[in-house]
Amino acid sequence: MSVAAFAAMTMFAGAASAQAYVGGTVGFSNFSVDCPGGTSCDTQDTAFKVYGGFTVAPHIAIEVAYIDFGSTTSRTNLASLNYYTVDSSALIVNGAYRWDFSPKWAGVARLGLASVSTDISGLVGSDSDSSINLYAGFGIEYAVAKNLKIVGAIDLTSFEVGGSDGALNAVSGGVQFSF
Repeated sequence: MSVAAFAAMTMFAGAASAQAYVGGTVGFSNFSVDCPGGTSCDTQDTAFKVYGGFTVAPHIAIEVAYIDFGSTTSRTNLASLNYYTVDSSALIVNGAYRWDFSPKWAGVARLGLASVSTDISGLVGSDSDSSINLYAGFGIEYAVAKNLKIVGAIDLTSFEVGGSDGALNAVSGGVQFSF
């Protein structure tokens, strides 16, 4: 009987630490890419991320996220003529490790895989590509209330399209709500 009681207590203790959460951030992205054929290159754009996660242990969670990194554009000497435009977004599955600095502040480290979809279009033609790439992220959280946090994030991955590749990163801020 004591083994069954211990198993039940362990199961309920694990369920008590399990918590689901959702969040969203907005900020800016940067494409680390060369601008061949163009005279100027706009490598920054607006980025947004939506995500959800489930805490499986006191400091460990599994997350799924979607990030739209926006686009980068290379222009020719003619200001109105784009040599090419690259658009990238990613669907991410990662593990997250949280550590508390204080009762209200926490840091987050993320590591996982990103399915990055990239489209290129312009004078060079058009092409689409999807690739599975390593994903890393870092963040900071401030607990405003028991179920509400203000979050800041840095998200890093890479893309491949049309024989070219480059690094993607986003710096953003937003909110997270836990259930």
